Amino acid sequence: MNSSFIISKIDDINLKKYNITFKNLKPKIKKMIDIMLNLDELKTSKIFCNEISKIRFDLSFCSDKTIHQINKEYRFKDSPTDVITFSLFVDDINSIVYRKTADLGQIIVSVETADKQKKETLEKEILTLICHGILHLLGFDHLEKKDYDFVVGVQNKVLEEL
Repeated sequence: MNSSFIISKIDDINLKKYNITFKNLKPKIKKMIDIMLNLDELKTSKIFCNEISKIRFDLSFCSDKTIHQINKEYRFKDSPTDVITFSLFVDDINSIVYRKTADLGQIIVSVETADKQKKETLEKEILTLICHGILHLLGFDHLEKKDYDFVVGVQNKVLEEL
């Protein structure tokens, strides 16, 4: 299965301030997706139950101010957060498949929050958040502890292979 994604900014966040370039991130994200699409643990996703040969999603970076507004408007949480996903196939996978390509949705990452909460490098934190977002787009959530453990376990496995 192939993948494609579009990276953009949705506000005036200065990525150069954080030494982030799309050019450097793209190959790492591509490799991460390739690893994820080959994991047996993820084959339970509804996305794999169809004749899909390609997945596609949008990835956007923003400031805390912007993600705070999005979080408040769509999740009714009055605070910034690190990553928000908007999945397109929540109810019906067939509604987002066209010519064997599944448009999964959008991942929005706050660079400022990622920078504040990083344990190692900002790049690793951003890749972790993107991995987390992709898992949500594939239909994996973490409302219960066992699901949270699964998501974090997959994230760790993927990041170790990068």
